[in-house]
Amino acid sequence: MRQFLLSAFVLVLAAPSVRGQTEIPAGNRAELQEAPPRPGHGDLDERGRVLFEAIKADDPARAMSLFLPREAFRAIKGIADPDGLYDRIIRLYERDIHELHVALGEDAARAEFVRIELSRRRAWVRLREESNRLPYWAQRRNSLVYRVGDEERRFEVRTMIAWDERWYITHLSEFRR
Repeated sequence: MRQFLLSAFVLVLAAPSVRGQTEIPAGNRAELQEAPPRPGHGDLDERGRVLFEAIKADDPARAMSLFLPREAFRAIKGIADPDGLYDRIIRLYERDIHELHVALGEDAARAEFVRIELSRRRAWVRLREESNRLPYWAQRRNSLVYRVGDEERRFEVRTMIAWDERWYITHLSEFRR
């Protein structure tokens, strides 16, 4: 029993910590040799509605629930300064929300959220691809669909990744250096 408790204590100390979790989600573990099932749509439409309202209001702070949490980004990225890159892509996300607000123009007051569409451009990103130390599912070139009157329109949601069965945005537009 004593050996078991000592082993359990060592495992807890060695486990990465992400937002209060003591271990990496099963679908993002480094030892995975094959892709796990791709996460479903989940609560993406509810969170997408929040993003759209943030765009309409020109208020990026309201849309942070859709952006990949910093702790998950740190766990995923195998680079020297993940916080520096994270801060940069957050600034780009905020800039994109401001630009999408401007693109809505006079239609902002009448625009209504419809849905988030996941594209067929998806891939299992393996360990060490894209400078990562953990694997993940990536969805690229998705759409935030909205309506103005009878006309459906869309904004691109460039890159989303799955962390613990939930989709998060990492780029609304093409990554620009």
